Amino acid sequence: MRVLQVTSTNDRRGAETFARQLGVALRRLGLEVTDVALAPSDATDPQPFTVLGPGRTHPRTLTNLHRAVRNHDVVVAHGGTTLQPVAAAATAARRPFVYRNIGDPEFWGRARGAGLRVGLPLRRAATVMALYPTAADYLRRRYRLRPDRVVLTSNAVDTRTFRRRSDTDRIAARDRLGLPADQPLVGFLGALSPEKDPLAAVDAVAGSGARLVVAGAGQLESDLRTRADRSGVTLTLLGQVADPLMVLDALDLLVVPSRTEGVPGSLLEAAAVGVPVVANDVGGVGDVLRDLGAGAAVPVGEPGALSAAVVDLLSHPAHGVVPAEVVVGRYDVDVVAGQWADVLGAVRRRVNR
Repeated sequence: MRVLQVTSTNDRRGAETFARQLGVALRRLGLEVTDVALAPSDATDPQPFTVLGPGRTHPRTLTNLHRAVRNHDVVVAHGGTTLQPVAAAATAARRPFVYRNIGDPEFWGRARGAGLRVGLPLRRAATVMALYPTAADYLRRRYRLRPDRVVLTSNAVDTRTFRRRSDTDRIAARDRLGLPADQPLVGFLGALSPEKDPLAAVDAVAGSGARLVVAGAGQLESDLRTRADRSGVTLTLLGQVADPLMVLDALDLLVVPSRTEGVPGSLLEAAAVGVPVVANDVGGVGDVLRDLGAGAAVPVGEPGALSAAVVDLLSHPAHGVVPAEVVVGRYDVDVVAGQWADVLGAVRRRVNR
């Protein structure tokens, strides 16, 4: 079976990283997988995807997308900005496509015109993959999707790469990053953007005695520095990092203060490495943390909830460390890829009847 995976860009953000890992795992299962991106990113170390053109809606991009779709049996669209062009290309080429929802559909479904702009192409999908139960329920209800066409499958982590750390790994990572060996370190991994809310990470760490280590870049960098200065938080900005494992190895705790999320890969990566997580209970975050027992999910907008959870887990770090075999058994990319292979096979058989 020839599978075409389509991402918005060849960046190293969550959707693109999952697509790359899924493609590798599906190839191990014997599928022929091609990874393409609609547009290039400005990342210094982009994903090894074929970029179809200079922009998501550029004529050359859309022409190349149509050609690629015709040469494959099933197409997978990863995320919202791929939905419309993939639906159009797949319909024209008479190829089935699978859409993977990557965030909180209820948050983005509030936008004006979403019922038509999202719903129309979504109903053309052979299958819609949802990350967590309430997302699946919302997608069915909001866009009038057939219940049997919405399948629940989680985000995943490559536990070959994100293996359980040792004390030696922790010491070596801090040394390579120039971080102190004896100070508690709380990490934030992600874009410095409003929806990820890195400023709330500063507030969560304030008064705990921990250093905040931020791996990411974006528009809020200056605001982040200012907030840390005013709050008395020691801040280390690493910028965009190519190797999140080295950062996770160094941490005592990961904080995920996002205002909206699906199931972020960093949460699963931290659980695999053995780093507890404190997060806002948005999207599927709370479902996964409660399923694994990998930390604390707190109510959004409750004053002091994140900071109280940070202090508690820094004092009792073992409370959020999950046995490695639990993470592997439920969220390893090979486990999730097996579910995907079953879905893709069913889609192809349905079309060939």
